[in-house]
Amino acid sequence: MKRLWYICSIALIALCQGCSSGSEMPSGNGSQDGSQTENPGNQPESPADELVLLFTNDLHSQIEPLDEASTYNAGKGGVARIKVLVDSVRAAEKAVILADAGDFVQGTYYFTCLNGDVEMKVQKEIGYDIRTVGNHEFDKKVTGLNYMFSQNDVVTVSSNYDFSSTPLSGKVQDSAMIETSGIKVGFIGLGARLDGLVDPVSCEGVVYSYPWENADRLAAALKEAGADIVIALSHLGYNAQSDARYYDRGFAMSTENIDFIIGGHSHTFLTREVYVTNLAGKQVPIVQTGCKGIYLGYMKIDMKKSGKERFSYRLIPVNSRLDSRIDQGFASVLEGYSAELKKTMEEVLGHCPATLRKGTPQGLLGNWAADAMVEICEETFGVTPDMAICNNGGLRAELPAGEVTRSRIYSIFPFDNKLTLIEVKGSVMLQMFNSISRYNGEPVSAGVQLDIKDGLVASVKIGGKEISPEKTYKVCTLDFLSNSDHYSLGSYISRKDSEEFVYELICSHVKKLTASGRKVEASYDSRITVLE
Repeated sequence: MKRLWYICSIALIALCQGCSSGSEMPSGNGSQDGSQTENPGNQPESPADELVLLFTNDLHSQIEPLDEASTYNAGKGGVARIKVLVDSVRAAEKAVILADAGDFVQGTYYFTCLNGDVEMKVQKEIGYDIRTVGNHEFDKKVTGLNYMFSQNDVVTVSSNYDFSSTPLSGKVQDSAMIETSGIKVGFIGLGARLDGLVDPVSCEGVVYSYPWENADRLAAALKEAGADIVIALSHLGYNAQSDARYYDRGFAMSTENIDFIIGGHSHTFLTREVYVTNLAGKQVPIVQTGCKGIYLGYMKIDMKKSGKERFSYRLIPVNSRLDSRIDQGFASVLEGYSAELKKTMEEVLGHCPATLRKGTPQGLLGNWAADAMVEICEETFGVTPDMAICNNGGLRAELPAGEVTRSRIYSIFPFDNKLTLIEVKGSVMLQMFNSISRYNGEPVSAGVQLDIKDGLVASVKIGGKEISPEKTYKVCTLDFLSNSDHYSLGSYISRKDSEEFVYELICSHVKKLTASGRKVEASYDSRITVLE
């Protein structure tokens, strides 16, 4: 039995969690066949000596294994395989909690087309106990997030996003406590700053506060209510080079009541835990699985010990060795969602001679995308822009050499973005180039000549001419970049948005390339150069 305690209401709710048999798992306690020992006389059960936390972060809708043509981690991942591991551990361990640290959605056509139905079904079927809110949970707006979270009863904690003025009021807790086999585990949830990260239209009504402001107070309240340990499900990100409080390391240093941090957001593969000393002088472990379900996080806590000796951690690979043990009932549920969808997604649109990847100061994928936006702008708005710009963060996958399918385009451009044509003053253009220089470049179209030195603009031209601060320029971009005033592009004079989403416009563009005998290809040029 599990009992869920919501600190905000001090309410006690009974939950049941079953076990299924399995054979692969790290060594530990418990019945190997998942059976329960009888409790004569219904006497109170003694607390378990060990607690196992299984966790994911940044799954990004990777329902199926990664593309076999991927440069990195080809064929790895897949939620059916994750279920094999979870079932196996639950069958062998007495006290198990399964958690997610955010961005469970967005990144494949499953979310783009089905609005989170599959991902929420996955959480329900695998049996997630608790989750926090990542930035990409907002990608279908707050109404879409409310719809998703209504599809299952997984407990949601977010300690620094206030949803009280949104449809999610009452559905997201600032903290929670789960009791399993006599062990009481408190949870808080931490989310990254929304400004510049999430389209303001998508998170309308959500109030952000700094993650460290209430964390210790909430953690202390959990411990006062009986929590044996407190775990932060963090979507702040890990930065080994920074002690800033908005990353996991600095956050741990600025608090004293949090015992463990399960991280996300930065897609960091922490194969070993990182210890940080908190304000109370205690060592706080930080862990993270990377992204896309390539690993399942596993941490075991010995409740009878203290310090580093009480804790062990590893990443369990999610790969093809698990395929023979996949739950066929679960696999059929997934197939029910994907069978018809795959017919559309497997449509071949064109051919790519060489793999295109993003990068800085230039990447072949970014160069191709920005140049494609110029041509699409001409077709959509009847205007040739002075330049086009997108962002590397909006390109979510590489384009492998070979057939260009609809599914691959959707993987690269999964967001419900519109193409936007804006008019801006040259002074705004100069601010934009100053911003992208700090990032050492972002995808821009041919005809731009930007030289960067030490993160600053050394020189910039468009069409071979210096930018005039008072002149008006036409820029093709994404609505996200204009809505969030990214790179100062919210300071426009006029604006037009496409009716279709970018992923559909790109698919149509590739088909037109093919019809005209062209391929999906790009090259490096002088559009952005970083000077020594």
